[in-house]
Amino acid sequence: MPADDPASPACLAHEADDPYMGFATREEIVQFMADLDAAPGNRRADLLRMMLPRIRDDVLHAELSARLAAITDLESPT
Repeated sequence: MPADDPASPACLAHEADDPYMGFATREEIVQFMADLDAAPGNRRADLLRMMLPRIRDDVLHAELSARLAAITDLESPT
């Protein structure tokens, strides 16, 4: 085996597609956004918490995190 060949499957992880690595597909994200907008207010935070670990895109992750923060700020007693 040549020295520059990966030593294990983990070394090939950067070549795997997003769904294989556990991230949401574009179609799943589109459906999630529709479901999120249709969900009752008390359910949105839970949906966001479940989906955030599956979002690979940094910008989208930041936007959804901000939505979650806004929801939890509204829910917390003052």
